[in-house]
Amino acid sequence: MILSDTTNMLADCGAVTFAPNDVSTSALGTLATKFGFGTVANYTQFAELPKNRLTYFLVHGLLPDGAKQRIINGLRSSDHIFRRFAPIVCFVTAGPRHQIVPLVQMGFDEVLFVSDGIVDMSHKLSDQLQRELLYVEAEHYFGPDRRRIERVDPNDPRRRLGGSECRRIRVVRDPRMGISTMDVA
Repeated sequence: MILSDTTNMLADCGAVTFAPNDVSTSALGTLATKFGFGTVANYTQFAELPKNRLTYFLVHGLLPDGAKQRIINGLRSSDHIFRRFAPIVCFVTAGPRHQIVPLVQMGFDEVLFVSDGIVDMSHKLSDQLQRELLYVEAEHYFGPDRRRIERVDPNDPRRRLGGSECRRIRVVRDPRMGISTMDVA
């Protein structure tokens, strides 16, 4: 089943899957096909994909955290805008919802529970397109603004205010027009 309302946008995008084994790679590739991505490839085919096409990077939640972080760091340090600001999404099969927070803190654009179903996940993937997203570049982090998930009071001691310089970047991803960025004051 391919969803009609998101097919047009996601069909113009590619998807690259990263998973810990062949079975998980196949399952993630099948899921990406159901979302309607125009091209689906596993990480071994990554270099063969066009660099000027918006590509989602789909990461299986069972990969070790170190591998997940290397994927994120590698993409975010790319000189190519389509890699540096690409949507990086982690798929988690089950478990408590609070496990999303560490994954967001790692730098994932979105964390999806497979149990939420194709329709809900597809809408969240489409939300990565054609709207403004805030990215932050600091000394030890580059990626989407992590405060988007904070439910911590601004005065709570767990929330560190100030202390480091950062660059805020407005990002808009459009599968047909590309990626635009602008520094935010």
